[in-house]
Amino acid sequence: MSHEYIIFEVINGIPLTLLSSPGIFSKKELDLGTRILLENIKVAENGTVADVGCGYGPIGIYLALKNPNLKVYMVDVNYIAIKLAKKNAKLNGVENRTIIVKSDIFDNIPIDVKFTAIYSNPPLSKGVDFLKKLEAEAYDRLVEKGFIQLIAYKGEENIEKIFSKRFKIESIKRKKGYSLITIVKD
Repeated sequence: MSHEYIIFEVINGIPLTLLSSPGIFSKKELDLGTRILLENIKVAENGTVADVGCGYGPIGIYLALKNPNLKVYMVDVNYIAIKLAKKNAKLNGVENRTIIVKSDIFDNIPIDVKFTAIYSNPPLSKGVDFLKKLEAEAYDRLVEKGFIQLIAYKGEENIEKIFSKRFKIESIKRKKGYSLITIVKD
């Protein structure tokens, strides 16, 4: 890559070193939505989790560092993001517990992979279509009582409307214009 940025963060005592580059969301610093999600994250106790729309990897890498018992799938449609996420997993020493795949949500993830939790800072540019696809695919991918955590700047109502048909909205925490929504498979 021609130009990379280095982002240093410490979230809840966990140090993160992340490489980013032009053409990637929030390339020079951790965006506020991701920061709020990580500072308030409900970390699964065990099993396999997914970071959907992982970008350069802050959520998935944080989860792998926070709980060594987790296996973390990180997916994104952007090839550059996937390359950076792989570099960042190695840089943070979690490459053995992360599976990083170029995928539109779960399209390229084996059908038998089930998740304890799914995390996402949904891409605003994809809007409601992304949320509908995530809801459609997440239900069968989550174990019973599995959960989803989403951070949203706008569109809290859309998330509630889309997910409340088959899921239970467990909690909504609002901070600095963002909504952290925890959704449980009942």
